[in-house]
Amino acid sequence: MERKLSMEDIQLLNSLERATGARAVDAVITQDSVLFVVAPGQIGKAVGKGGSNVRKLENFFGGKKVEMVEGADSIGEFLSHAFAPAEVMSVEEVSNNGKNEAVVKVDENSKGIAIGRNGEKIKRARMLAKRLFNVDDVKIL
Repeated sequence: MERKLSMEDIQLLNSLERATGARAVDAVITQDSVLFVVAPGQIGKAVGKGGSNVRKLENFFGGKKVEMVEGADSIGEFLSHAFAPAEVMSVEEVSNNGKNEAVVKVDENSKGIAIGRNGEKIKRARMLAKRLFNVDDVKIL
């Protein structure tokens, strides 16, 4: 899905690239965090040794939590990255009443990890799936 980036989005993407050398494809800033979607294959470079780049960015953003997700070309691969370290067994795209949905099957022992504390991880995955892949909902089985 092609989307237009605002000047603020472009500035966020550039801040990650300047600080880490890694390329970001999307960024979202919230009240208490900054979330980057990093180009495929560049997550290690973006995070840095021992998380050093994340700490550097958290200082740059005034103490806001910095999160990173590795981008992908397919919704299945992307959601596997978004729910890591949960074990994603499969991702199926379905159309339900004209809405695009992704149904993610995770290992029974990984459901809590995939959902995250207070549902934050699933909320983040839904938002990014909508922004990047035009998926209206993400469900975990």
